[in-house]
Amino acid sequence: MPYDLLTYFEKRFNRPEKQTKGSVPFITISRETGCGANELALQIIRALKRRGIEWKYINKEVLEESAKKLKLEESKIEYVFNTEEKTHIDEILFALSNKHYKSDRMVRKTISGVLRHFALEGNMIIVGRAGVATTSDLPGGLHIRLTAPFAWRVNAMKKRKTTAGRDVAAYVRKQDDHKRKLIEVFSGKKIEDVQLDLSFNCARFSKVQIASLVVAAMAFRKMIPPEK
Repeated sequence: MPYDLLTYFEKRFNRPEKQTKGSVPFITISRETGCGANELALQIIRALKRRGIEWKYINKEVLEESAKKLKLEESKIEYVFNTEEKTHIDEILFALSNKHYKSDRMVRKTISGVLRHFALEGNMIIVGRAGVATTSDLPGGLHIRLTAPFAWRVNAMKKRKTTAGRDVAAYVRKQDDHKRKLIEVFSGKKIEDVQLDLSFNCARFSKVQIASLVVAAMAFRKMIPPEK
């Protein structure tokens, strides 16, 4: 690793400030569409495992656990992750016709609670799902953002079977908009005002390289023991 990058990490993370009592380490990864956050999470876990440290990651589990707490099918709350909201008329009609009705506000509150619960378990990587928006006040977190040029991300998505037969460029724009709105809805801030710790250009670094840099940052932040 170049010396200047090590110096940057020293200044950015190895400060004398003390972590709040009871804080636990966790990571959130937000990303632009096509940047492969799940792949990065797996690479971080593998890098930590080589150092004898066990971590895990979650993504869809947030939806599953939230649905369980609300006693609803996952499909009934998935609209929140697509940044859709019911109109007032929809809310009234749904409430009258469904004894298990849950308001948008209650659904979002439950999802936020689930995300915070996972973060407070410690040694956890939260992929997407507005993780940074709902855990930014917890002292033990390292918040990461993955970006890349639009053309690079479109090309990356074209290599995936899930986009077969679609207008991939339009799909990427739509998903980017969903991700942006999701963070803004849960944080109550514009996405540019949400504080992140590290941002990586996936067109410049491989996931293995990014994972190595993240693990270095975790060590500087004292989220993991120093390498022996």
